[in-house]
Amino acid sequence: MGYTLSDITFLIRLLLDILVVWGLIYSGLRIVRNNSRTIQLVKGVLIIVLVKALAVWLGLNALNYLIEMFLNWGVVVILVVFQPEIRGMLEKVGKTTAILTVDVSVSQIQQMINELVEACSQMSKSKTGALISIERTQSLSDFIRTGIVMDSEVSTELLGTIFQYGTPMHDGAVIIQGNKIACAAAYFPPTTKDLPSKYGARHRAAVGISEITDSITIIVSEETGNISVAVNGQLTQYPPEGLQRYLTNMLVQSSNQNPSSILVPMLNQAKSMSKRAKKQEEDINKDERVKAIEIVNLIEQKKEGGQHGISK
Repeated sequence: MGYTLSDITFLIRLLLDILVVWGLIYSGLRIVRNNSRTIQLVKGVLIIVLVKALAVWLGLNALNYLIEMFLNWGVVVILVVFQPEIRGMLEKVGKTTAILTVDVSVSQIQQMINELVEACSQMSKSKTGALISIERTQSLSDFIRTGIVMDSEVSTELLGTIFQYGTPMHDGAVIIQGNKIACAAAYFPPTTKDLPSKYGARHRAAVGISEITDSITIIVSEETGNISVAVNGQLTQYPPEGLQRYLTNMLVQSSNQNPSSILVPMLNQAKSMSKRAKKQEEDINKDERVKAIEIVNLIEQKKEGGQHGISK
């Protein structure tokens, strides 16, 4: 069964509509989930909307007027109070995608993870401070330019050498693209959050880069030897074996997902909706044709009845 140009246009528009709405909802949920201040904002807005609805229903005109005045100026208040969160969100949206720039196999990613985890384990035992960021779908090219550019395979020995105290590159961050070290001694903007005093400059930098990109950033504390991971502005501590499982889950399993498998159900749904819309249009046209025929038959019957009365 062939498709007409109108069917194809309908499918494209419907797919685009679904993708845009899904992207907005997904982004909104991620922002709300990963930021306690945003959760408080959403709760506050919902309470105000509920109170306004009750005021309208109960006829509380004065309260309704005050809420409307607040809502009129509420956008300005939100922009001022939540300026850091909004800035971080816009910076994330503005980052260029890196999903197609590096082509590595699953075995190469797994080998990179093994070397990285072993390096972190050794540095944890020797309490060697380290800051390592793994690029995912959002490019870290702007930050690579701030460091010493490299193009080396990830290895336990090389990472240990880079972060050895006293070397020229030990103070900055290592950025990994695919299965290679893209640079060392890179600079990350520190977070503006109030972190506990036990966290130092590396932890602040790790949280800062995780707030504006979707990278996975690993920190080894030079004071305690603890291994932490910063993602979406949150710090989580892992033992070496836990870090191995986490990176495998985030990097290897996600790379096994075929993007087309996500789009197929959406395309099938769009195709089904297009068929239903076309069938409804055909049914409407059929009903209109039937009604037209019935009207013509009724008119002819009236004419025949009139002629029969005249003949009598």
